Amino acid sequence: MSAEDYRRIADAVAADIAAGRLRPGDRLPTQRAFARAHRIANSTATRVYRELARRGLTVGEVGRGTYVRAARHAPGPALAEPAPAGTVPVNLELNYPVVPEQSALLAAGL
Repeated sequence: MSAEDYRRIADAVAADIAAGRLRPGDRLPTQRAFARAHRIANSTATRVYRELARRGLTVGEVGRGTYVRAARHAPGPALAEPAPAGTVPVNLELNYPVVPEQSALLAAGL
């Protein structure tokens, strides 16, 4: 199994949440049961659940299980993820360094 398979599986679960097949408050199976159902290793199931929690889609309660979280807002991509195709990168050509006296100059202007 490749290193990105857990993301593919997490995307499928996220799609089920977005489509309403999994609703807020629904309990996900235990990680072991999830691993058996998807024919993946327990460690991969752990990575899937961790990824869902990172995206803010689930919340785990020790001793109770993992539940679908109520939607707050659509999460944006993490900084470590590549930008979607067709987007324009941020142009830093005009990025100026901080001037040592900048705070005093700004304070005088305010």
